[in-house]
Amino acid sequence: MVKLDGHNLTYNDVWRVAVDGASCALAPRARLAMRRSRRLVEKLAAEPRAIYGINTGFGPLSGTRVALEDQARHQVNLLHHLSVGQGPLFSASETRAIMAARANALARGYSGIRESVVDLLLGALNAGVLPEIPSLGSVGASGDLAPLAHMARLLVGFGSARTGGRRVPAVKALAAAGLKPVVLECKEGLALVNGTSVMTGLAALSCREARSILSWMELLSACMIQALFGEPEVLCEQAHRARGHRGQFLAAQRIAAYLKTHPDYALRIDSHYWGSFAKPVETGIEIQDPYSLRCAPQVLGAFQDAFWHVEQVVNRELNASTDNPLIFPDTGTVIHCGNFYGQHVSMVSDYLKTGLVKLVLLSERHLERLVNWRYSGGLPPLLAGGAPGINSGLAGCQLLATALAAEARLMSVPASVQTIPTNANNQDVVSMGAISARMVRGVLDLAWKVLAIEALALAQAADLRERERRPVLGAAYGRLHEKVRSVSARLDQDRPLFEDIERVAAGLSSDEWMDHCLLPPGEVPPELKAAAHRPRKGRRP
Repeated sequence: MVKLDGHNLTYNDVWRVAVDGASCALAPRARLAMRRSRRLVEKLAAEPRAIYGINTGFGPLSGTRVALEDQARHQVNLLHHLSVGQGPLFSASETRAIMAARANALARGYSGIRESVVDLLLGALNAGVLPEIPSLGSVGASGDLAPLAHMARLLVGFGSARTGGRRVPAVKALAAAGLKPVVLECKEGLALVNGTSVMTGLAALSCREARSILSWMELLSACMIQALFGEPEVLCEQAHRARGHRGQFLAAQRIAAYLKTHPDYALRIDSHYWGSFAKPVETGIEIQDPYSLRCAPQVLGAFQDAFWHVEQVVNRELNASTDNPLIFPDTGTVIHCGNFYGQHVSMVSDYLKTGLVKLVLLSERHLERLVNWRYSGGLPPLLAGGAPGINSGLAGCQLLATALAAEARLMSVPASVQTIPTNANNQDVVSMGAISARMVRGVLDLAWKVLAIEALALAQAADLRERERRPVLGAAYGRLHEKVRSVSARLDQDRPLFEDIERVAAGLSSDEWMDHCLLPPGEVPPELKAAAHRPRKGRRP
C-alpha cells in the first residue's frame, strides 16, 4: 500500500503502483488538508470577486463570469471541450502512473477538490478500472489538459474504460468494482485536468528504467573489456579522482567491481604498477584501448551525474501543487499562478533522453568492436559460429542495432524548445513537456533492444573464446552468459534471431535478471564526495 500525502511520493513508489500493482490510499494528513481547502472554495464560490475557474470562464474566457447555478455544468463542459486526444492509448502501467501522480498532487490540499473525488480516482486505480487516455494532445502549458480530461471522464461515467483486458462502458466498469460516478462541483474539473501529472507520471517510470539501463551498461562495459582483452588501467581510482566528477568515479568503481570477479583482472586492477613504465614498448603493441572501452567511465559517469539531477526534479514534481488557482486555507487566500507550466519536467526529460541516446550509441559501438574481425582480437568475422561466408553470424543484428541507434538519435532532438502559441494566444509560450516525456519512453524501448543485441554478442563472443581455449568469463560475465543462454542458444549456424532479441530484451528489463546479474544501484561514498570536491587552498582567482 502506497499512502499519498502530497509530500513523500517517489518515482520508485510510482513504479510500485504502475508496474508492480501496489494499491494507493489517501493519508490522514491529506484528508485533513483537502477538507480545509474545500471549505474555503465553497465559501469563495458565492462571493462577488472573480476567481479563475470557480466563477469565471477558462483560458482566454476568464473575463466571463459564471453564475453559481451554472458552476457544476461549467466543470463538466471543461472535460467535454478538452476531450480531444488522439493517437495510441497510454499503456496500462503508464495510465496507472498518471492516475497516481494526479492523486498525489491533489492530496497536497491546495487544489480545493473534495476527498471523495480523489477516493474515486484511487478506487478505480486499485480495482484496475483504467481510463482510456490518448497519448497525443498536450502542449504542457496549463498542464496536460487534454489527456487529463480523458482521465477525468472516467470519474463522471463518460466514455469507456479498460478493465481485465477488455473495453467496457465507464459506468458499467465502475459499477462492477462497487464504485459510482461523481457529480463534479465548482473547481473540481479544473483541479483534475490542470496539472503536469501526465508528463510527471511518465517521467517517473522513465527514471526507474533509465537507472536500470545505466546499471546494465556498467556490466556490459566490464564484459566488453574481458571479451576484447582490454586494459583495466582505465579504471584506476587515481585518474578518476583527478577528474573529480562523482558519477565518473562511481562508474569506474562499479565496472572495476565486475572485472574483479575475473581472477586475472582482479590481480591487474589491484596492481601497483599503474602509471609506471612497466609496459614493454614493442612495435605493433597497442597500449591504449579505443574510446568505447577506455572512456566508458566518462560516458556512464556523465549520465549518472545527469540522472541524479533528473530524479531530484521528478521526485519534487511528483509532490508539487501544479494547478491554478491554488487554495491556501491557512491564510484564506487564493493565488492565481502558473504552477501548471511543465518546463521543469520537459527540460529534464530532454536531458534524460539525450543521456539515454548516448548510452545506446556506446552500446552500438561496443557491438561494432565485437563483430568487426579487424578489431576484435581474433574473434571470427561477425561472430559467426559456423564457417564465415556461408554463415554471417550477427550481421543482421548489427544492422538492427544501427537502425535503432539512428532512430534514437532522431528522438534526441529537444522538445522543450518547440513552443507554439495557442489558446487565442493566452498560452503564448508552452513547455511541450508531455511530448518530451513520451519521447523518453520511445528511446527506452529502443535502448532495451540495442542492449539485448550487445548481450547476445557478448554471450557469443564468450562461447567463441572458449572454443579457442581463451576463456574470458569472470563470475559477473558468467552470470550474464548464463541468463542469455537460458533464452537464446549458442549460434553455431545462422538462424533467425528476432525472437531471441525479444526474449533477451525482456530478460534485461526483468527483476529476475537484474537481481541475478547486477550490483545494487550505488551512491558515491561520503569520503569520495569530499575528496572529489575538496576546494583548493589559497586565494580565490
